[in-house]
Formats: sequence, structure tokens, C-alpha cells
Amino acid sequence: MVRCAARGDVQAGRNPQFPETTGARVYLVMLQLLFVAILVEPLLRTLPITQPQGILLGVLAVLMVALLAAPRRLLTTTWFIALLSMGDSTVLSHTMQHVSTIEPWIMCEFLLLMVTVSYAPSIPKIVVLSGLVAGLYALSLYRLGLFETDHVLLLPVLLCVSLALASKNRIVQAEIERLTETDEQTRYRTMTDALTGLPNRAQFLEQVARAIQCNRANKDAQFAILFIDLDGFKPINDRLGHKAGDAVLRHTAKRFQACMRKGDLVGRYGGDEFTLLVHHVIDPADAIRVAERVLAKLKEPIDVGEAVLVGASIGIALSTNLHEQPEDMIRDADGAMYRAKAQGKNQYVFSDQARDIPNAELKDRLKRVVRARW
Repeated sequence: MVRCAARGDVQAGRNPQFPETTGARVYLVMLQLLFVAILVEPLLRTLPITQPQGILLGVLAVLMVALLAAPRRLLTTTWFIALLSMGDSTVLSHTMQHVSTIEPWIMCEFLLLMVTVSYAPSIPKIVVLSGLVAGLYALSLYRLGLFETDHVLLLPVLLCVSLALASKNRIVQAEIERLTETDEQTRYRTMTDALTGLPNRAQFLEQVARAIQCNRANKDAQFAILFIDLDGFKPINDRLGHKAGDAVLRHTAKRFQACMRKGDLVGRYGGDEFTLLVHHVIDPADAIRVAERVLAKLKEPIDVGEAVLVGASIGIALSTNLHEQPEDMIRDADGAMYRAKAQGKNQYVFSDQARDIPNAELKDRLKRVVRARW
């Protein structure tokens, strides 16, 4: 069964990495080609190539194929970077056993490996992999009897390069996190009603669009839209002023939230209009229960310097209505709300598309629904 994300599950957290996987393949391939070119050049000077050297070249070829064929999501995972860097380190350490002294190209190869290691997804993993590369270099010096020579000075250089790359990685990650947090704060401000703290019209429509997509994927994921217009709000606003009116809207918003089930959504659509998105509506009775809770909650007076009362006219549109866009559902619920207001206010009415929507518009909506689903 398809699981539809509730409101709190919709926004997936991002895990910033450096670099992005799209560019990671290009950079890793360039590093690997440079590593192979520098390593192979001394081997070609000793033609013919021996069987051990052929095996080492085969390992390098396998690593290159893995780098080119690996899915993008794997390119900067710890195990893939470890495979690439440790594989190259092993080939290089075996190659070192056939030289009498440490050549400059060997030092260059270890520095390239340190840069490769910097593509690991976290600073601790960069440090660990760098330590392994440096350890292989130290082991190679020991096996060659060169541990007491100046070649050992490359070890602190390697460790310093490792720390520099890790620090740079951390700076970049911190900047990405800062930009992400700024984007999320900006989105929160632009998608939230400043007065009530509820989702505004744009965010509510976005959530309804997700509910529609979920319903298309899973016909059991039915939902309802409740469009609410406050009755008696304008006289309060006119008589007591905008501050009192704002206080009424804030109190009302909290009461609506108290009426909702977990995963449902309350939004302020504009002015004294509120919208409710009710998930998991098995039959109309589920939406009726929410509407009745709202009407009951509004019977309690609101203290804004004096006790005032507001009511609500509620229009209900079910996801079984013919719809293609979130605006279709809102319009259905809005039309039902006006019928509730015309019938005496402080009540709820279900949308009747045959009654509320002109035939021409209903036919146009049907065409749009057919095009969207086929």
C-alpha cells in the first residue's frame, strides 16, 4: 500500500555534502586519471611489463570502471571513497617495493590520494581514511628501510594536507547549512500567516496538491476540505477595532487547531476565512465530526476586553469530487460555504457539484481531469 506523507513528513531534511555528486564524478575521474598517468609512466620505462605489474594495472582498470559505472548516489559514500583510495594506496605501496628510493612522483601520488579522500562525506571519515593512507606510506618506508631518512618528512605533510582538506570541507558544509537554514527561514516566512502562525494560502494549496497526488496513487487515501467563514466577525472588527479583530482571529485559529486530528492541517486562507485539510476520510461522517467540533468550540466566548462570540459557516468538499487542481477543491468547498451562510449561518453544507458548478465549467474540469490522468 502506498503511504502518503503527513504534513510533518513532507519536507525531507537535506544532508549537504561537498562536493555535489554531479561534479564529484568529474573531479574523481580527473584525479584517478592523473594518479594512473603518473603511476604508469615509470612502469612503461621498464618494458616488458611483468605479471605483478600487469595485475596492478588490472586493479587500476577495475577501479576506473567502478568509478565510471557507479550510480551518482554512491560516489561520495564512505565505502566507495574508501574502496577507491585504499585500492590506489595498495597499488602504490606495492609499486614502491620495486624502487630503491622514494621518487618525487611517489610523493605526488600520495598527495593525490589525500585529495581523493577529501570526498568522503564527513570530517571524521576524512581523517580516518587520511590516516590509513599515511599509515600505508609509513609502512612502505619501514619495509624499504627508509624510515630514518628525510622521506619520513612527507608524513607530517600528508597529515597537514588532511587537516587542511577537512577544515575546508567543514567550512563549505557550514556555509551550505547556513544557506539551507536561511532558505528554510525565508520559506517559513513566505508560507506562514504572520498573524496566526498558520500556513497561509500558498502553503495550504501546496499541501492539498500533495493530498491529491497521494489520492491518485492510493484510492484509499481520501480527504476533505473544509472552507470556513466566520459569522459575526465584521461587527466585532468595526465596533472594537482591528486589534480586537486580530485577537479574535488568533483565538479562533488556536481553537481550530484543537479540533484537528494528528496529521490534519489548518490554514488561514485570508481575512476571516480559514481552511481545513482533513486526511483519512473513510466516509462523510469523518468530515462531519470535525465540522461539529469546530461549531461547538466556537460557542465559547472570546475575551478581547469584553466577551464576544463568532460563529462559522462551513463548506465541505470531499476528494471524491471531480477535481484536477487544488483550486478545484477550494472552489467546491467555498461554494458550499456560501450555501451554508444563505441557509442561516453557523452550520455546515456539503459541496454539490451539480448544483454549485455551471455545466460548462464542469465539462471543462472533466476534460482537464482526463488529460491529467492519461
